[in-house]
Amino acid sequence: METLQLSPEILEWAADQAGSSIGEIARKISNKKTEAIALGQLTNAQAIKFSKLAGVPFGFLFLDTPPVERSLPIADFRTTMEAAPLSKDFFDTYDEIEYKQTWYRQYLESEHVAPLKFVSSVDPRKVNVKLVARNIRETLELSDEEIQRQKNPDALYGLLAGKAEKVGILVFKNGVVGNNTHRTLSVNEFRGFVISDKLAPAIFINGTDAPAAWVFTLVHELAHIWLGESGVSDNSPNSTNAHERLCNAIAAEVLIPAERFLQLWKAVSARDDNEKFNFVRSQIKVSTLMIARRALELNCVTRAFYEALYLNIRGAKKKGGSGGGDFYKTFAIRNSKTFSRKVTSLAVKGVISFREAGNLLNTNPNNVMTFYAQQRTISN
Repeated sequence: METLQLSPEILEWAADQAGSSIGEIARKISNKKTEAIALGQLTNAQAIKFSKLAGVPFGFLFLDTPPVERSLPIADFRTTMEAAPLSKDFFDTYDEIEYKQTWYRQYLESEHVAPLKFVSSVDPRKVNVKLVARNIRETLELSDEEIQRQKNPDALYGLLAGKAEKVGILVFKNGVVGNNTHRTLSVNEFRGFVISDKLAPAIFINGTDAPAAWVFTLVHELAHIWLGESGVSDNSPNSTNAHERLCNAIAAEVLIPAERFLQLWKAVSARDDNEKFNFVRSQIKVSTLMIARRALELNCVTRAFYEALYLNIRGAKKKGGSGGGDFYKTFAIRNSKTFSRKVTSLAVKGVISFREAGNLLNTNPNNVMTFYAQQRTISN
């Protein structure tokens, strides 16, 4: 059997794309030939398997040197000191969302749909946080009463995502790359990203994060759309990026107006922050994490107070797990409810093929019809 001689440097690069090492992939291919594989000595069948495990095109393994590092197609608003380098998981996710957003934009153009007035409606150099927050609320038709009625952060996220989609924004949320449960997205890399567009703005939320964090990330990305900015975010309270700090302030004001928060905070005469915090939490029926975030933004609690609370809540989410859930409900959330319904409707009408619809929605064409039928049942 012929042995190929491939560049160990290329193999190390390929392994790194999968967040692995050449040794780890070599052991998965053959325990007996691990050393030879690490030196670049592989059979054709082993090279094909290496390519699949690394998630890189087979032909790339025959390059002499690694390809030029891919540049980020949108702005990077993350704090450099805190954020992990963007991996292949991010780029594959971005490519998927951009493909869907571009397709949807072209569809809207063909239908002569008018541009969305709120996109790029605010000059980033002249921002009044309260006015922008108020405009976002008015555009979404979002009231304090609605926010207070939500039973948990998941429900509040659903409310906000639904309102955002109603005004023309595609909202995607996923915790893995596509449908691959072995490729979990990292919160250390990014919490979300946004593609600002006059016809088809799109937001992606990293579903690996805590549900309360989904809410803040979603509103944070809405702020970027109002400012006309496309970029990848971590929206960390520690951010030193001016864009992130501004969108953090807008998001916080949308969810919990500063005037109401401070009025409640000051109503407690005790000096103990925990007592003040618990009183505010009893009066404002949103998540504990969002209240802590607002307290931090308004310098009412320390950063250590907030971070300890965040880690505790996120840890509880991991222990609880996702529980799987209904496939078609998850399917619509991953693919944006607006996008899913439009694609399936066009397939049923014969405007596009079921195969094309399946490709757009990352599913078997048979599932497209089932999803459409379920949506018809719900709406009737």
